[in-house]
Amino acid sequence: MRPSKKVEILNAAVELIEQGGLEAVSFEALAQASGMSKSGIVYHFPSRYEIMRGIHQHLADQWEQELERAAGGPACTVDTPTRMRAVVLSLSHSATKAELLLEIDARSNTEFSAIWQQVDERWSPSPQDIEDDDIQRAQYLVQLLADGLWVHDYVHEHQLKPAQRQALTEAILSMLD
Repeated sequence: MRPSKKVEILNAAVELIEQGGLEAVSFEALAQASGMSKSGIVYHFPSRYEIMRGIHQHLADQWEQELERAAGGPACTVDTPTRMRAVVLSLSHSATKAELLLEIDARSNTEFSAIWQQVDERWSPSPQDIEDDDIQRAQYLVQLLADGLWVHDYVHEHQLKPAQRQALTEAILSMLD
């Protein structure tokens, strides 16, 4: 099935971010990248803010779909270990530049942050009670390890090789047992 025009615009915007950062997203650049007219872009996204909100929602939706595939269903239908396993598996690949920049960008805007927080609250453990609850602390440590694996290649000089990434993923997953 052919993606909708709106999805095509969002995918083009993500690619622009991947190539040139958040600042690369403009109506002109999107029109060129998507092959649509500027007025066609404005029809779907009347402002740059709406484009950026749309990108955040688009990627958050993709992440939730990935989590659901890994877990075998929506968060509300699976148990905590299954949700945690899905989170680890979804974060076992290296973040893309666009994913990382959008996650950072979301923290400076409450509406964008709320988009990601909704997915996070359904799937990830809460840091609440980690001081006193061994299970909560262990689950949160697994989350932190998975987060670290996801950003590793952007904060360390040497990128992980696929076999190294797989070995680390398996080690993190073994902590769920």
